[in-house]
Amino acid sequence: MSTKILILSDIHSQNITLTNILDKVQNLSNPPKICFIAGDITNFGSIEDMRELLDIITNSDFQTFFVLGNCDPDIDLETLDTSAKHLESSIEEISFFTIVGFGSHKPRINYKLLLELKRAKKRVCLLTHAPPYGTKADLISFNKHGGSHEIKKTIEKFSNIFLVISGHIHESPTISTYKKCTIINPGPITRGNFAIIEIDKDFRIKGDIHNIYEMKE
Repeated sequence: MSTKILILSDIHSQNITLTNILDKVQNLSNPPKICFIAGDITNFGSIEDMRELLDIITNSDFQTFFVLGNCDPDIDLETLDTSAKHLESSIEEISFFTIVGFGSHKPRINYKLLLELKRAKKRVCLLTHAPPYGTKADLISFNKHGGSHEIKKTIEKFSNIFLVISGHIHESPTISTYKKCTIINPGPITRGNFAIIEIDKDFRIKGDIHNIYEMKE
């Protein structure tokens, strides 16, 4: 048993590139049916802009989960009116693991919630906008890091977190590890990037980062 996931981040209102990526993914022989979005869906856009972009994804038959980034508007979930699930400080059971979301480039971690999940022996995936500080996912240039100390501290504190999916730092697409935790930053859709991963019941993760402009027809 395994779960395949499409990972997107930093769409920045690029609806044409988004649509092209979704079309490409849907034409794969065994496409994912779940999509995680690590924030910056809009480029300082409106709630209506966000709804339209999320609808492009959900109308493509992806079960969609997202957090907000620093370029997204504050949202009222009733006004947003989308089937995509906003995961800020909330959880969702995905097959055999639990996903928890903390958006913004300055995330506010709900440690009480994470402690409850650890006590319940849940294996956890964090969906965040900011990557953990000091990892391959937050390198800006010349060994300068721009990630979140809070996310890094959270990984160190909760050993049941096996995966962190983030974005924000456009320069550092990666699938790498930190403290036995897999860290994924797919890179921005504005550059044509996305990732597809597969997680098996033993929490082993395999996958790749893709670029639509480099893929063969």
